[in-house]
Amino acid sequence: MESKRASTPVLICQISNLPDEGVDLEGDVSFEELDIQSDYRFTLDRPMHFKLHVGLAKQDVIVTGKLWATCTAICDRCAEPADLHLAVDELLHTYKNILGQPIDLTEDIREDILLSFPQSFHCSEDCKGICPTCGKNLNEGPCQCENNLNNDTRENPWNALDKLKL
Repeated sequence: MESKRASTPVLICQISNLPDEGVDLEGDVSFEELDIQSDYRFTLDRPMHFKLHVGLAKQDVIVTGKLWATCTAICDRCAEPADLHLAVDELLHTYKNILGQPIDLTEDIREDILLSFPQSFHCSEDCKGICPTCGKNLNEGPCQCENNLNNDTRENPWNALDKLKL
């Protein structure tokens, strides 16, 4: 994904006079504000949602919470777009000796959501992909290629492993 630095930090918390019970932060932030740009695989046109709790632990500040977003991703099997749901359910960051100073959470939140992107994405578990011969999307029905006419009876190259006697 391309990177283009935003001119102003998005998620800044002022830590002066933080109450003992902490504070809750909830809202939306765009991927662009997090310096995450769309690319050929992911369209990031919807905001990321966050629900955070900022609390104290002696002289340290602890931030916990959740992040979630939905974007459009290209399936690695059939090359069709589908919704991809991203989530970080157990966010945890500790900031040491910073009482009275503002905290910029942008970089840590950016890293957390980037780590939630999958290396491989399939539009569904049963996605059949595309025919390697003609390129037809097999989710829309079988193609007319000679190799694929009998998809159910086609020999699986991995079947030879079942015949090994170990």
